[in-house]
Order: sequence, then C-alpha cells, then structure tokens
Amino acid sequence: MSDDVTSEIKARLSLSTVVGRRTKLVRKGRNDFMALCPFHGEKTPSFHVMDDKGTYYCFGCGEKGDVFTFVQKTENLGFREALERLAAEAGVTLPEQNPEAKQQAERRQTLHEVLEAACAWYEAQLKTGAGQAGRDYFAKRGLTPATVARFRLGFAPPGSTALKDAMIARGFAPALLVEAGLLRQPDDGRPPYDYFRDRVTFPIRDARGRVIAFGARTLGDGEPKYLNSPETPLFHKGDTLFNLNLAREAALKCGRVLVCEGYMDVIALDQAGIAEAVAPLGTALTENQLAALWRLAPEPVLCFDGDKAGQRAAHRALDRALPLLKPGHSLRFLTLPDNLDPDELIRRDGVAAMRIAIDKAVPLVDYLWAAELATADLTTPERRAAFEQRIGRRVFEIADTRLQIHYREELRGRVRALLARQRPQRPQRQPGYGYGGGMGRGGGRFGGPPVPLGASPSLRASRLARGENIGGDSNEALLLLLLIRYPALLPQVEEDLIRVGFEVPALDRLRSELLSIPFDAPDLDSDRVKGHLADVGLAETIARLENDPFLAMHAGIRDDLTIDLVEEEWRHALALHFRRILRAELSEAQATYDAAPTESNVRRIQAIREELTRIESQGSRNRD
Repeated sequence: MSDDVTSEIKARLSLSTVVGRRTKLVRKGRNDFMALCPFHGEKTPSFHVMDDKGTYYCFGCGEKGDVFTFVQKTENLGFREALERLAAEAGVTLPEQNPEAKQQAERRQTLHEVLEAACAWYEAQLKTGAGQAGRDYFAKRGLTPATVARFRLGFAPPGSTALKDAMIARGFAPALLVEAGLLRQPDDGRPPYDYFRDRVTFPIRDARGRVIAFGARTLGDGEPKYLNSPETPLFHKGDTLFNLNLAREAALKCGRVLVCEGYMDVIALDQAGIAEAVAPLGTALTENQLAALWRLAPEPVLCFDGDKAGQRAAHRALDRALPLLKPGHSLRFLTLPDNLDPDELIRRDGVAAMRIAIDKAVPLVDYLWAAELATADLTTPERRAAFEQRIGRRVFEIADTRLQIHYREELRGRVRALLARQRPQRPQRQPGYGYGGGMGRGGGRFGGPPVPLGASPSLRASRLARGENIGGDSNEALLLLLLIRYPALLPQVEEDLIRVGFEVPALDRLRSELLSIPFDAPDLDSDRVKGHLADVGLAETIARLENDPFLAMHAGIRDDLTIDLVEEEWRHALALHFRRILRAELSEAQATYDAAPTESNVRRIQAIREELTRIESQGSRNRD
C-alpha cells in the first residue's frame, strides 16, 4: 500500500480518537494524552498518545506504534483488514488490488458467506424436532437459551446430505462447500457428503466475529467425540483461538485471559461471568496463539484439568512457551482440584470457587520447578547432578538472554537450597585438620582440600592449598574483591554481576549484598562498603579474600590505577569465569547430542560455541 494512502488516513483520523474508544484519555498538552494502557493491566496511567506525531508508547510494557498497529493489536486484525476499516472510517478510497489479489479476496468473501449460511442453518436445526437431542444436551450442561444464542450453537442432523442439499438449494456449489470444510470429498470419487452429522455444533469465529469453521460434539458413542473443520483458506487451527472475538474486550479490560481445554469450559465460564476465556482447538498452544494471547494480557492463565491428559497438555504448553518468553510476557498455570474441568467446578462449587482458583494460578517458573521436581530422583550424588543438569538445559531453552539470566539465577538458588537438604552431614573435624567447605577456619581457600594445621609455609602457599585447581572459584573471588576495593566500578558492571553464577554459597551471599548497596550513595568508598558487609556478618569472608596472596596480587590498591584499568581486569576475570562454565556446558551438550542427535541439540551446541568464541575473543582484547 502506497505511503500516500496511509498518510491520508492518518491525516483524517486522529490517533487519540481511535485510542479513546479503548481507554479513557487525559489531556497532558496540546497534542499529548495519557491513559491506562489497553495492552496490560495497570493502576497508574503510563500510555502516552502523541497526536502530532501520530504515535503511542507505553512506559510500562513497551508497546508502541501508530493508528494501524493499534487497531491491528487491539482487534487482532491483519494489516489489510485494519487498513480497510480505517479507510472506510476516514472516507479514503483504497486503490484497486491487483487482479489476483482481488480474486482471492472475493473468494474469501464467498467462503465467509457460505459458512455464515451454514451456521444459521445449524442454529435453525437445533430448534426443530430432530434437534431435541441437541437441546437436551445443552440443557443437561446447564446452558441457558441466552448462552446458546450468544455462542450461536446449533445441531447437525443425521444423514449424509442434509446440509449439502440445503446449501445447494441456496445456490452454493458443492465444490465451494468442500473448500469451506462443510463437505467431505471421498478419495474414491463418490459424491461429497456432510462433514458433520448427528452432532451439536460450535461455530468458530475470527477476531471480527465472522464464522470461519465449526467444532462439533457427538451425541452418541461415535468417535471422535469432538471434531473440528479441516484446514481451509479461512481456517488454520494453529492460528485460531475459540471465543477470541467475545473474550477480547473483557480480557483487555481486566488485564487477564484464561485459556481452557474445550468449548464447553469457555462457554460455562462466560455464562458464569468470566468472559475472558478462550480455548485452542484440540492442539497444543502454538507460537501464533501465544502471540495472540500476549496481545491480550502479559501473563495468560492456562487452566488444565487435573487428570493425566490435562497435565500432559500443560507440559506441552510449557515446552512451547519456554523459547518464546520475553521480559514482561510469561504464563501462569492453574490445575483444578479433584480432576475437575472449569464447567464441572462451577456446577459443583459455584463461580466464586472458580475465581479463587484462578487467583491461585502459579507463575511459569514455579510450575517448571514443580514439574521437574516431580520426576526427580535425588537419592545419589549422580542423580542429584543429573537433576541439576536437566534444570540447566530447560533454562537454556529460553531464547531471550536477559530473561535466561534471571531464570538461571532463580533456579540455581532453588537447586542449591534443595540439594543442601539432600546432602549427608559432613564428618566431624579430626584433630589437627581443617576442612575447606566454604569459609571454615583451617581449610583450603573457598572449598579447597583439607590442609594439616602444622603444614609447612610452602604447602600452605601452594596452588593446591589455595584451591585454584579444584573449584574454579578464584575468578569469582577476584571479581568480588575488585568491587570491594573499587566500588566506583559497581554501576558499570551491575548487569554482568547479576549474570555470574557463584558456586560457593559465601561468595554468592557476598555478591547479593554488593548488589544491594545504593550505588549513588555519596562518598561511597572501599571502607564504607566493607563496613556495610561487616554489619551483615561478612567480615570473615572479606578478611579471607584480602589475606589471599593470589587475589592480593591481582586486586591490590594502587594510586596509579584508573577505573578503566580496574574494569579491564574485572572483565578479564569475568571472561575466564564464563569460559570455564561454557566449556563445561559444551561438554555436556555434546554428550546430550551423542545420545540424541536432534536439531535442537545441534543448535544448542552451536549457540554455546558462538558464545564461547565471543567470550574468548573479548578476553583476548581486554588483555591486549
């Protein structure tokens, strides 16, 4: 579409007028407005509309765009559909499409017309004598006539040509009915016959409310119990959510969307006043469906039955979502009690019980942890190591680097706490020996081996006694000591410090305390930092760092050191730390690939190698 047409639409339609239909605007200037964001729930307005620029931006969730993107996202439309709608409102005539595109658009319109006619026919059949079985089914499920009408529920009577004959009588060709998914064409050349027979019908509508397909449920013992239309030019299961057209307004208003397993769950929730419910169409959530859900709410609630099938569906959703997570966009998981589905829970305990259950939905990170822990065997060191390795692999599936860092930190802490409870008690100290488990007196540095108290000075000064060859923690300790001695570096390396995974609990605690210090505090120097750390019980940890000759050599305080030189040293130590971690991950990834040579495992190896190359080259530059 030419820029002249889109510019003309923008000139005739103010952005504030279009946005004002979705959220109340408060004028902040001649051409500026603020509002509660329609893309995420908030109590303080952070959505900025700039009429003079024709753009909007939310300081809370980061959504931004122009009038076209706003209509696309709030109404789940493609660009062409949004363009046509805004052009009609602005009174702008769109140029003719090329002949092929025009023909496709006309064909799609004809398919919409035949599907609308079929929906009306199914609705009418529900009211006939033959439709009594369908009416009885809906009444048994507790649906009111108003709900049946709202969702345009219907009935496909027995017989192989009832719909076919009715549609042909209205002038629709059999080939069109096949293309629309209303008739099935046998492979042996026999005439086509009705796709749905002796079933109640559930029209599937797009975001604009147009019928694009049907779902249907058998009233007898036939299989499958539920049947959806086949893929058509209008209907793609992986792109469609049942009830999106009705749920969208409620979801945007309350900042929440509930994802259920089936049609009846969604309909029962809507009838009970929970109108923000949708459902996938018998498949695991797809990337496109997740994107549509995230346009409605930042953390959609996935509601699954408590039975095995429901939990398998939840696990599939978790697997699909992990690579797609991004800051501000996640999922919450709800498992209903007693193997009930939402419809059953509402009928048994009432809608209040359902609302309470929704409020108790757990964040994705908690569900992931519980799912992995449920199958974990922690009875031996090898099995505990395998569990830790498996958690690491799941975190690596998250594509967003920043989010992956936070997940790694969160789950690493949980693993440490869990395994600390699983490990056997350490033996009592033997006379004359100290054990280097962390920061105990007499032991090797930060997890080094036991050293006799009467050992010679040369042994005590050796690399073995200092633990440099067994824990890989020398660089971790150096990173912290440099920051203690040069706290002005803290603001510049804060994000990198968050990323570091500290293996020694005492050092990990020290890192957390450093991050809690207000970096902008006046007169922040080494003495003040050490004073704060001593106040929280880390004086001995600091003393061990400062008294270590290896660390003192690299982190000594000198008047000629600029902050740039200190940062160079710090980043070199960071590169060495990450190189060691990545090499271990690479070995583990290669072993995983040998056991299962899948494409995802190949990508994992490639990603680790690329990151390792980057880290090593960065380290080389820092030392040049």
